[in-house]
Amino acid sequence: MVIKKGFFSWVLFICFWGNSDLSAQQIPALTVTDPIPAYQSFSDSTARKINAFFDYHQRVGDFNGSFLMFCNDSVIYGGRGYAIYSNRDTVEPSKLFQLASVSKVFTAIAIMILHQDGYLNIDDSVHWYLPELNNTDISIRELLSHTSGLPDYFYANYNGWKMPEEQGHMRNEDVIDVINNQSLKKYTRKGFYHYSNTNYVFLSLIVERVSKLSFREYMRQNIARYADMKYSHVCNFDSIPLINYPVQGYNSWNVFDDVLFNGTTGDKGVYSNVFEMLNLDRALRGNYLLHEGTKEEMWTPQTLTNPNAYYALGWRVKWIDGKKWVFHNGWWKGFRTYFWRCLDEDKCFVVLTNNVEGRFLSTIELVSLLN
Repeated sequence: MVIKKGFFSWVLFICFWGNSDLSAQQIPALTVTDPIPAYQSFSDSTARKINAFFDYHQRVGDFNGSFLMFCNDSVIYGGRGYAIYSNRDTVEPSKLFQLASVSKVFTAIAIMILHQDGYLNIDDSVHWYLPELNNTDISIRELLSHTSGLPDYFYANYNGWKMPEEQGHMRNEDVIDVINNQSLKKYTRKGFYHYSNTNYVFLSLIVERVSKLSFREYMRQNIARYADMKYSHVCNFDSIPLINYPVQGYNSWNVFDDVLFNGTTGDKGVYSNVFEMLNLDRALRGNYLLHEGTKEEMWTPQTLTNPNAYYALGWRVKWIDGKKWVFHNGWWKGFRTYFWRCLDEDKCFVVLTNNVEGRFLSTIELVSLLN
């Protein structure tokens, strides 16, 4: 059973994401008051180290965003910099950020719920669910583990494909058409790790076809509701333009404009904040969202990504000081994101940034701060 721990009093700028007919042109402001949970504070010395880490990286230009670190029922969180630079609108931890490729963990959870409940098997052929796809020998497991050999649609050859005029963005179904038009030179060796966003677009589409719900609605009903994620949602920029979101993505403080690819889901597109990502961590430590056997299967390494890390099913896996960590990082149009969870200890951290100037943060340093 998921134990609800409400989070703090905050002013949230949110999008009601369960409504596919949403036509508002501006995300409304809503004041939400929740009871403060019974989490403890870190020791003064640890809190100083954590705050000093983020203060330093803000000064050198590597960090602008929000963070939350959790260890054994102690929590620390904060924000640095601006959500919208032109307005000098400061970052608050409650504000929703584009999760970029951290969205893939939600897609994997959605597939594993359907697998757990018997609606599909992850070793099924993708062709059963996407019969219009020319490739007929790919399994769902190979999509989840990036071993399908499919080319990444971001870097595809778009000759011969024309987006329907009535669409503002590319849709998941469009990616099938694009991939069907690619030459064999675009493919990689099947069975070997090759990170491709196409895999997760197709997984999102499989969720829709099996559940008879939009991916946005499936996420709301089957993940967010059970993980107490009230405001996290899959974006819908055709209803609420990107420019109206309260956190914008930047590169050297130049805002990223909307792009064709913002219409696809599964590989990116989830918006959340550090508080609700902690709620997801809490939900995954229980058995209500996913059973123990399902989680173990999801976090079992499938393929080596480098000498010290693996890709499982929607999660990366690494052992640090003998402890197993499962995680995903992300980058998309000004957003860099980090969601790391220790399976052998009750630790996690979430870092969400909205300016990609400078280096990526050292995740090993972040892990060490929780020691």
